[in-house]
Amino acid sequence: MTSKNIRRNFGKDEKNLPEINLSEVQTESWQLFLGEGIKEELIQVSPIDDFTGKNWQLSLGNHSLGAPTVSPMTAQKKGITYACPLKIRATLVNKKTGKEVTQDVFLGDIPQMTTRGTFIVNGIERAVINQIVRSSGAYFSGELDPSSGRVLYKAEIRPLHGSWLEFEVTRGDLIYARIDRRRKVLATVFLRAIGVESDQDIANAFSAMDKNADHKYIAATLAKDSTKTREEALIEVYRKMRPGEPTVLENAETLFQTLFTDGRRYDLGKVGRFKINKRLGVNLPNDKSTWVLTKQDVVAAINYLIGLQNGVGKLDDIDHLSNRRLRRVGELVAVNAFRVGLLRLERSVKEKMSLISPDDKPLPANLINARPLIASLNEFFRSNQLSTILDDTNPLSEVDNLRRVSVLGTGGINRERASFSIRDVNASQYGRIDPVRSPEGPNIGLVTYLALYAKVDEFGFIQAPYRKVEKVGKKVRVTDEIVYLTADDEEDKYITHSGVSVDKDGFITDSRVPLRYMGKFIEGAAELVEYFLWSTPSLR
Repeated sequence: MTSKNIRRNFGKDEKNLPEINLSEVQTESWQLFLGEGIKEELIQVSPIDDFTGKNWQLSLGNHSLGAPTVSPMTAQKKGITYACPLKIRATLVNKKTGKEVTQDVFLGDIPQMTTRGTFIVNGIERAVINQIVRSSGAYFSGELDPSSGRVLYKAEIRPLHGSWLEFEVTRGDLIYARIDRRRKVLATVFLRAIGVESDQDIANAFSAMDKNADHKYIAATLAKDSTKTREEALIEVYRKMRPGEPTVLENAETLFQTLFTDGRRYDLGKVGRFKINKRLGVNLPNDKSTWVLTKQDVVAAINYLIGLQNGVGKLDDIDHLSNRRLRRVGELVAVNAFRVGLLRLERSVKEKMSLISPDDKPLPANLINARPLIASLNEFFRSNQLSTILDDTNPLSEVDNLRRVSVLGTGGINRERASFSIRDVNASQYGRIDPVRSPEGPNIGLVTYLALYAKVDEFGFIQAPYRKVEKVGKKVRVTDEIVYLTADDEEDKYITHSGVSVDKDGFITDSRVPLRYMGKFIEGAAELVEYFLWSTPSLR
């Protein structure tokens, strides 16, 4: 007589869990790239002027994508790339005569994503791994000074592209600004250079926070500052950044603008502006005009730094998922391939413009060569560390490949330099990144996987699903309303897990429940609960 094994479930019986599209993390990002991503990259390089800036100007306008010429299956069989043609509306202006010529120009073939979230390049099916990186924004850290026994704090403003700016406090209560981790000037010199000019304006900007009678940071820094005007401050910054070169005010102004206020050289990005607004309480609109460094950002950062020295404020955990974001396939291709190709194209166009006489009548197609862009895209898909051959052992391994998350690759972390804290599990990964799955060996903790029900918001931050609760008298009722929270949003909320006893009406029956609050796991009264873990499978 044979006995039949009966499968027993010792967990909660999860009912009515919604269907999920496990490849959405790839397909959603790629659709954004084909729409807004390409448009934004074209705006970055347009218009293109000749080297003199007096003869020709080429503007790159709206783009359009054609239909793929072959199916994915045919591309695999023939060993070719599954792609669609990209065309742009280009306008060439003769600045001498004012005449314009507009033409639709072929810019190259863009590899097209299949319905499975993969690409077919030269007949080989490939997948692009999601990269998790430190977000641009403002960060604060502290270090114990052994000679004075005080903790001295540091503020750091990290852009998406451009020069890093740090503000640090010394044991003598001076505040310095350090540019690109190399040259440093007094913070008041930097403030004058960016527009907070007079001693009185500087003192007023920090009067609310700089109240410690024993440590007057702004007064001490002003006392050491020999500059009095913005022009003198610009010259001082120039001397520090370009020692030995003749100090000309025009050159000093150009250098400062290039470092911090030129949108093509310094870019906080949409994410950086969002993070700075939230972290420093700055109220600036999130558009292209504010994606550079402003005096409000600098004043707010120094104010927060002084507050930390006076015991007000909190430091940042760089491994917390509120400070780390996903760069998905659309962004990776835009930054590492499309932008590189467009910059090569820009140089090529400028060189051709320099060879054309103002009396000639060229067409935009004569100036634009698709090869630099095509070569850049092919280089990314064939050889980039984050572009891998699809693991098609079985359907599960394919989905695994698409939901993989790595800290390695261009703009990421070097495997040999990765510290233990980066590899370790952080409390903010709860419901966002699978805490268990990671390869053994040198990549442990550096390559992970998205949790089953995790989503990614418009800024690239990973969200976890929770049920909202409502207070009915002294009781707490779990509702069916689902909300997605980022690690930053849930940090100061009391959250309990789905193992808590709930009656048929949805009321929590336990008087005391396990809670997660500020990254710590504690126990407290059921009345404290604000959110309820949606389902146990959402953890992994």
